[in-house]
Amino acid sequence: MKKKQKIFTTIICILVVSLIGFFYNNRADSRIVTNVQPDISSDELRAIVVEDFEKSTDWVVGSVPRKNPDPKKDPIPELKLKYIAGGPSDLRVENWTADKKGMSKNKCLGLHFKFRYPGYNSVYIEAPMEVRWDDPSQKVLTYDSRVGKDLQERGLQLPGRVKGLSIWFHGRGDDYKLECWIKDYKGDVHIIKFGSLNFVGWRPLKASIPSDIPQSTENYPQTRVLKIVRFVIRSTPDAYSKDVFMFFDQLKALTETYEVSFDGQDLHKAFKQGSLSSTSTSKSSK
Repeated sequence: MKKKQKIFTTIICILVVSLIGFFYNNRADSRIVTNVQPDISSDELRAIVVEDFEKSTDWVVGSVPRKNPDPKKDPIPELKLKYIAGGPSDLRVENWTADKKGMSKNKCLGLHFKFRYPGYNSVYIEAPMEVRWDDPSQKVLTYDSRVGKDLQERGLQLPGRVKGLSIWFHGRGDDYKLECWIKDYKGDVHIIKFGSLNFVGWRPLKASIPSDIPQSTENYPQTRVLKIVRFVIRSTPDAYSKDVFMFFDQLKALTETYEVSFDGQDLHKAFKQGSLSSTSTSKSSK
């Protein structure tokens, strides 16, 4: 009798775990159901270079506390960001990436700063103005309720549904930590922590994207891209007040770029190019 009870309890546990896994996976990786089911390409994960710091794109630097125009009162007398020749020798040259990024490794992004006083200081690097990740010639506009119109904001789009990020970083043993701030399609900002920068030399840093950050909807197109808005270098109480040099190279996203395909998915393009206007339609109906 006891053996049967144990078997029955085991079966119930397995069913409960299976149901939890089923609902969790559906929530994290739900897809639009079409007449033709996707093949195995829908499960493909790719590592894509989203920034290689080879071109002088418009990354900008700031700090907390902010700089003061008066040199005697300035809490951060040194704060500079520039592209320089160099990079990690272990960095692999990519064969193909979006916008041909990652196909050379001649430059990296250098940062030099110095806080006058120790404490919970931070330096942040804001992303360039937002463009489409798959077509950088197209600007992306976001509605700003404060001014009542669409504006181009700062943000580096991440392709597809992102599982993780990596970035090459050169440290000098300084007591700081690295954060990445990403914004979802709803406008919410999430902080992804890469961890301590207290090491010497080049090292690839990795971070996972939590599954509860929304990256898709139940309508087409389903994918809703995330975008990086800034990197933050945050000091610890043990950080010394001295000149600090840090360097960044090749930012990658581990992502699933599959988008559902179905018959007639481009009809909206034909609608926009149609010859019959709404004005002529209203006239003909009278």
